[in-house]
Amino acid sequence: MRPPHRRAPQAAPACGLALTLLVLLGGTACTRQQPPAPAPAAAVPALTTGQAELLALTRFTNYRRGTAEVTADIPAQGHPARLTGRLDWRHFTGLAVLQGNGGVLGHGRHLLRWDRATVSVRHDWTSALPATPPHDGWARRPLTARASTIDTTLLLLLNLAADRPDNPQLLAHSGARRLGQEEAGGVTVTVFAGPSGAVPEAASPQAARPPGRTRYWIDADGRLRRFSARLSNGTQWLVADFPA
Repeated sequence: MRPPHRRAPQAAPACGLALTLLVLLGGTACTRQQPPAPAPAAAVPALTTGQAELLALTRFTNYRRGTAEVTADIPAQGHPARLTGRLDWRHFTGLAVLQGNGGVLGHGRHLLRWDRATVSVRHDWTSALPATPPHDGWARRPLTARASTIDTTLLLLLNLAADRPDNPQLLAHSGARRLGQEEAGGVTVTVFAGPSGAVPEAASPQAARPPGRTRYWIDADGRLRRFSARLSNGTQWLVADFPA
């Protein structure tokens, strides 16, 4: 595994993966593939320098990529919803069709467009995902972190990009871990557990941390192929795939 050859800009002064994503997860779904069960923290080695640099470049690589197709399974009060659409990681916006599966969303299809502050919805959408958003017919509201698993998911997907790398040194001490290798979309990927967001009380820097609530499947070119997060209900996982 190696980061992209292009020299990256100066890293952010804080560990963005920890600060940005874990806030949305409550200090931190029905899934296509259950994320790997983390081994006890004490049994998983800390990140090597190369691994920390690869993970630290993930959000910046997404930002440079610009746009991405996404398919996500979202837990929604016991009734999974399927989100299929496009992300613009340069402008932090998204456009997607949300397919309900009972519960509060019913079985209808809804067109969503959102940024990091608001979400607009067109209910009872029957067409395919449009190339550009329609001009009218939207119901707009604030997008609130942790208000629902849907809102949390929309914010998480946009915050998987950043205009600079995260700090690999801070990331290496954040509780993030390499969990192993798998196949995702027919590509061999390295699976990482994200920052734990909690510091052990023990004095030893090697003391066990609680497992993180995020997982990253990253290919040999540094591209994020899958992302998963255990949402605030603590038992179900969001799973999002990003086809090449």
